[in-house]
Amino acid sequence: MPSNWMDTERTSQDAMPTMLAQAAIVAATLCVGEIACSPLYFNLLAQSVALVPWALMACFIAVAFSYIIGFALLWCSEAFTNRMRDTLQPFAYAAVGLIGYGVWGLFVFTSSLNSVLEPLAQPLLSNGQVVAVTVNSGALGAVAFFLARMLGEKLAVRRTPAIALIVAEAALAVAGLAVMVIMFRQLY
Repeated sequence: MPSNWMDTERTSQDAMPTMLAQAAIVAATLCVGEIACSPLYFNLLAQSVALVPWALMACFIAVAFSYIIGFALLWCSEAFTNRMRDTLQPFAYAAVGLIGYGVWGLFVFTSSLNSVLEPLAQPLLSNGQVVAVTVNSGALGAVAFFLARMLGEKLAVRRTPAIALIVAEAALAVAGLAVMVIMFRQLY
């Protein structure tokens, strides 16, 4: 762990910071996972919103988590696993991701879904649906943080693919934000 907060951990001098590479992996995994899970949310929205706009909106929410809350959770994971055996570290990262993204799903995804349902005069999410969203988010978070720990150092060395991944995530997030603004402008 770096002694100064301005120091960044790198595998080599020309590599990018490991935590940035891990955040890119978390964002990519969550974005792909949210796009894959969009039909679940589409059904929770009573099919009142088109599937592709919701998928982009969910991708924006996932990328926002990764680069805002995700950095803090990655730092916590690193500090938590500092003296842990290497074989157990990915599982500790997965536990942090499970809790962190599960809570994010509980509060952010369910409120996003309800904020779409309410102006359309659709019934709000039931307790069982909220639990399903939370469990789904927790599972995605666990997988994302597990992969971040396993592949972070490998991606940090490969700058070009890492930068391309970050640019693609940013493009999807901007498209999702644009869709979200247009959707909520129509609803409210």
